[in-house]
Amino acid sequence: MSTSALLLIALASVVLLLLLVIKAKAHPFVALLIVSLLVAFATGIPADKIITTIEKGMGGLLGHIASIIILGSMLGGAD
Repeated sequence: MSTSALLLIALASVVLLLLLVIKAKAHPFVALLIVSLLVAFATGIPADKIITTIEKGMGGLLGHIASIIILGSMLGGAD
């Protein structure tokens, strides 16, 4: 993939992240997950490697636990 294509994907991801958080009032963690999934698909990461790649980015050893804890705390604090 060319450098200009990667830069365009990066710019579009920042714009989408801002729109999701500011305009759509999405929770920032959920917005980051959505944008990271879309960037992974756009850059050509194989579908079976996307979740492991995101977990590595979240902190390696605690990546799979962190996402469950954060999503649970969002649901618990919804009231």
